[in-house]
Parts: sequence; structure tokens; C-alpha cells
Amino acid sequence: MMRRSSYPLSHFDYTVKMILLGDHSVGKTALLSQLAAEDVDDARHAGNCRCLNFRPNAHVELEVKHHGKRILVKIDDTGGQEKFRSITASYYRGAQGCLIMFDAEQPDTFSSVFEWNRDLETYSNRRFLAKLLVGIHLDSTRKQVTSDQAYRLAAQLEMQFLNLDPNNRKSAVGVVLSLLDLVMVTVQRMPSLTIDIRPSQVLELHMRRAKGGKNSSVSEVADDLGEDVKSRPSCPC
Repeated sequence: MMRRSSYPLSHFDYTVKMILLGDHSVGKTALLSQLAAEDVDDARHAGNCRCLNFRPNAHVELEVKHHGKRILVKIDDTGGQEKFRSITASYYRGAQGCLIMFDAEQPDTFSSVFEWNRDLETYSNRRFLAKLLVGIHLDSTRKQVTSDQAYRLAAQLEMQFLNLDPNNRKSAVGVVLSLLDLVMVTVQRMPSLTIDIRPSQVLELHMRRAKGGKNSSVSEVADDLGEDVKSRPSCPC
């Protein structure tokens, strides 16, 4: 399936590039497929995230309505290059957000998170890049990685952790919204940009989730973000 968008960039308030990292078969392509799906029942979150352009194993472009802004989010996939560790520096260039993914049923993919995080810090501007650790199959009876292990690793690598249901679009959208909020917080460090949300509230919420409900679902995080984060006039950064 492929969709093309004819929207001009002037149609959007912001544009954001995100990238996916992780071993082969950790749910990267499944995540993009869910984001490209059209049959959505949850209008509050998934309905505010519309697919404009989808190329399997390449990228998805989304129109996201978030905090009163219209945002063009492009999420790039590795296209299978991760199997040969042949991802080039250009893949990382310009990225403002990254999801590092693993499969709890495949412990080797969890161990590889260290390598992917090292590559990310090598080839990207870590000062201005937001990142999340995302795991799938944490609820499986065949899992070999626990949520506690994932939270500890995320803390060690200075990021947050979320559990993803790769077969649920609301879960997929929740992951994107969570990373998007962190991107908005991170780019406030760049003096040439202004952001219309209160970053302290977003960070407080993420820390509360990380310390509190260890098995909090992505949709619950998205629900809380929708309630806790309010807009404000642009600040002169």
C-alpha cells in the first residue's frame, strides 16, 4: 500500500522527523503499518493522527493535530538495513526524535539496545534529539525480558520506556504523541524555535509514569498527556 501527499509545508505549524532503530523483527514495520491504517474508532487520539503518505519499509508521513497545532510528522524506517548494520549517517541526519525498539520475546534484541543507542549518539546531535525505549510483547507468556528490566535500562540510558501493542493503532499513535511531546520539550533548547506548551508539565508527567505504574499502557500515557499538557502563548526563546 502506498499513499502520496500533496500538502504544502505551509499547511503545517511544525515539521518533525523521527527515526526507528532496533534489530530486525522488533515491530518497526508493524508500527508504521498501524499508523497508516484508516479504520479507527478512537477519535480522541488516533483520529488526530492521519496518514498522508505511506511507503512500507521506508516511511510514513502523518498529519498530527496536537496541542492546537497541525504538525507534519515523518517517521523513517530502516528498510531492512539493520540486518547488515549498514545504516548510513544520512539516516540520522535531521532527526528530532527516535524510537529504539526491542522484542521482549527475543532477549538478543534487548541487548542490542546499547549498540543502537551508541550509534544514535554517534551520528545524531544528541543535545537536540528526544528518544524513547519501546518494547513489544511485554505481556506475552513467552517474554524473556521483563518491564522492570526495560525500565532500568531506560533509566541507565537516560530515556523513558513505553510498552507498545504492535497490533493496536491507538497504542501506536500513543507512542508517537509521547515522543512528539518530548521533541517539543527538547527543541526549546534551540534559541531559534518557539514552542507553545509548558515543558515542565510534560517532563513531570513522564517521570511520574516511570516511577509509578510500571505497566502503564501507552494509551494511558497518551490520555494523561491530553489532560495535563495545556497550551500557552509563544515564548520568546
